[in-house]
Amino acid sequence: MKLSLRFKTITGIASIAALLLLVLLVTVFQLLNDLVDSNIKKSADTTVALFVSTTKNAFLSYDLASLDADVSEILTNPNISYVRVKDKTNNIFVEKGSEAALSRPFEADLSVSEADDGVYDTRAPIMVNNTLYGYVEIGLNIASVTESVSRVRSWTVTLALMEFVLVGLCSYLLGSFLMSQLQQLLQGAKHLGEAVRNNNYKEVFVPVRGKDELSELAEAFNQLVERLKEEYEQRQRAQDDLKELNTLLEEKVQDRTALLNQKNYQLEETNKDLKETQVQLLQAEKMASVGQLAAGVAHEINNPVGFVSSNISTLSEYVATYQMIFSQIQVVLDEKDEQKRALALNKLEKMLGNQDMAFINEDISDLLGDSREGLQRVAEIVKGLKLFSRVDSDQMQKHNINDCVRTTLAMVNNQLKYICTVETHLGRIPDVDMNVGKISQVITNLLINAGQAIEATGKNGKIIITTCTVGEFVELRVEDSGCGIPPSHLDKLFNPFFTTKPEGQGTGLGLSISFGIAQEHGGTLSASSTEGEGSTFTLALPTNPVSKDSQNNGETNNA
Repeated sequence: MKLSLRFKTITGIASIAALLLLVLLVTVFQLLNDLVDSNIKKSADTTVALFVSTTKNAFLSYDLASLDADVSEILTNPNISYVRVKDKTNNIFVEKGSEAALSRPFEADLSVSEADDGVYDTRAPIMVNNTLYGYVEIGLNIASVTESVSRVRSWTVTLALMEFVLVGLCSYLLGSFLMSQLQQLLQGAKHLGEAVRNNNYKEVFVPVRGKDELSELAEAFNQLVERLKEEYEQRQRAQDDLKELNTLLEEKVQDRTALLNQKNYQLEETNKDLKETQVQLLQAEKMASVGQLAAGVAHEINNPVGFVSSNISTLSEYVATYQMIFSQIQVVLDEKDEQKRALALNKLEKMLGNQDMAFINEDISDLLGDSREGLQRVAEIVKGLKLFSRVDSDQMQKHNINDCVRTTLAMVNNQLKYICTVETHLGRIPDVDMNVGKISQVITNLLINAGQAIEATGKNGKIIITTCTVGEFVELRVEDSGCGIPPSHLDKLFNPFFTTKPEGQGTGLGLSISFGIAQEHGGTLSASSTEGEGSTFTLALPTNPVSKDSQNNGETNNA
């Protein structure tokens, strides 16, 4: 059920007034009861104390005639209902007064509200030197007092009810007055809603009466209506202007669209040229790396091939000797004539005497072992070249980076052995997902750069290669004792085409491509250096498999 604001106002004010009147009534009644109790108790205590002092001597001397006379005299007071004098064993000496009051058991009253029979009962002891001899019991007639208190309470309740009615009437008049102005505001708000829908603000107006907050609210409402009317007119003008602008904009959009299509075509052509150039640069860098390796690889292959060829020439001579001896043995075996067999056997002995067969037999084993070792070296170099040739492949496989280090060292050994010593500290690390060819290219670039940095110092230096596991990454560190890198160049090392080498000796793409390969694998490539003391490059690869999304993100960043 919906309650009106007027009803809420009247109910609220009346409730507050009723609560305040209730508190007032309770307070007044409590004060009245306390006042009556105090006066009655004081009067009773005074009366019984005076009577005790008057009758004490007669009581102690058992003068019952005097005691009776004293009781009769005090009963002449109309406010005293009865008097009773008794000893400490409750033997009654004298009792006079209302028969109804004397017939009931005595019970001292503590307040007027407890004296429901209209008699306030009180008692005082008769004592001499702290010795109890008896009691005096008196009943005070308080009917007139309770009647007066009842009249006062009735008048108080009547006045409170009259005040409550007046407050309710005033709250009703106040609520009606407030609602008359609020009703006008409500009607104005409804008209404002219709005006907003119909775009007609002429009939929306609220009369302003008085100078209170409601009149200020009505005036603010009228100002709001005026503001809405102005904004509506401004919006209409803006809409008209917008229509004209839209017409002009459509024409401009068509022109710009044609121009944009033309620019997009030019951009596509530029992107094609850029991709072709990028492929050519990547190929040039790969060929540069191959060129740097070619001389060293050729030398590394020529050495074992040379002594294998020499060993084969010597083995050929030994084979000819064995063939000649075997032929003579065959002649001895085939000859039937004893004289001719003796001559053939004598010739065989001369052949064996002319050859150092013990040396030939021992040298054959050495020649074959050396040749086998040389061919294994060639096979390792060819294996490294095969790994390096897979740079363009996107195949990922589990591989140990220590094997990549060993293979790469075999390929670049000829370029490093004359300018530095290589020290390896290869730890026990897990296999990780990698493109073996690309990681080998990164290691090759780092080792060649380290060798060139040492060569620039003109002194024989050292390269320290370390592998270890750090958290969830496998790290490869290449530390050199070369010339170092200036601090101003450290943040540019991995930028494409940045190089500190003389013109014609570097493309500036080696470290940039290596950085991109590390990102493709979900890893990092970082550098630290002290100018004049050396540099350290750290390649970190994750031990967990690299997702395709991560690879794609890495390729995008590299591009």
